Amino acid sequence: MKNILVVLDGSESDEHVLNQAVKVADARGSDIRLFMIVYDSIEELNRYVGFDNYAEVKQAILDEAEVKLRVLTDKFGDRFSSTMHWGRRWHFSVVVEARNMSADLIVKAVHRHSRIAEFLHTPEDWHLLREASCPVWLVNDSTDKINKVVAAFSTLEETPEHRQLGERVVFKARDLAAALGVELHVISVIPDLLNSQAMIAPVPAMPGQFPYVLADMGEEALERAQQILSESLARIAVEADVSEVRTGFVDTEMADAVGATGVLVIGSAAARSIPGKVAAKLFGNTSEKVIHHAHGDVLVVH
Repeated sequence: MKNILVVLDGSESDEHVLNQAVKVADARGSDIRLFMIVYDSIEELNRYVGFDNYAEVKQAILDEAEVKLRVLTDKFGDRFSSTMHWGRRWHFSVVVEARNMSADLIVKAVHRHSRIAEFLHTPEDWHLLREASCPVWLVNDSTDKINKVVAAFSTLEETPEHRQLGERVVFKARDLAAALGVELHVISVIPDLLNSQAMIAPVPAMPGQFPYVLADMGEEALERAQQILSESLARIAVEADVSEVRTGFVDTEMADAVGATGVLVIGSAAARSIPGKVAAKLFGNTSEKVIHHAHGDVLVVH
């Protein structure tokens, strides 16, 4: 992890976001570049109304943002290169900047009070997650200390591409946990067969035996998933402080595993070469559901 791009917006969260990035950079020997987003509704007003001193007002806003940036960097020894971007549509510029500098990680603040879904209401947010050429770390604006990194690992026997993505998730989670000096948890979630309507429907009625049959199936599935998880971690030589298979709904179980002070590392199947609409569909399944329930930080890996 040599290059980290930190996206700032002039808010009070900037210092916390940069501090988290610095921890990783110090641990991994990374270089940090700052990308300051600047925008004001004056742009819209000028389009519809227009006024003579628009250029002067815009420059004053940019100057104020530059002062904030300099004050912030001074706190960290002024050791970062930086750039500024004016505009509401900022995601494309961030993606291009990350690609040009061969970024290994993008770090950005999440402004919210309850869950990360509140951050993900605008197209810009989703575009960044879908189109970035490297992992994106959405940092919670809470200053509570991170106590664990949780890798969401699928034990379903799917395609080689899915397995490779799962391995990348675990590797990124391991590196982040080591950089932050916290525990690494690898969690997999499988359906709870006793409470699954999808399983109940096609099975013929067996009075007195049906619950036991599902219980046996559930135990076999759990044992198989635990075996796959253990074998997978051994194959890629990753030692987790906690490796666990849970039963239930993946979104709620993962959110519970991460809590409010953990970092969830999750994979997204959205590929850069896939057209936008298809990529959106790929991203908008399990990953989106989990993100909507997460309360802690989230690191999205492609």
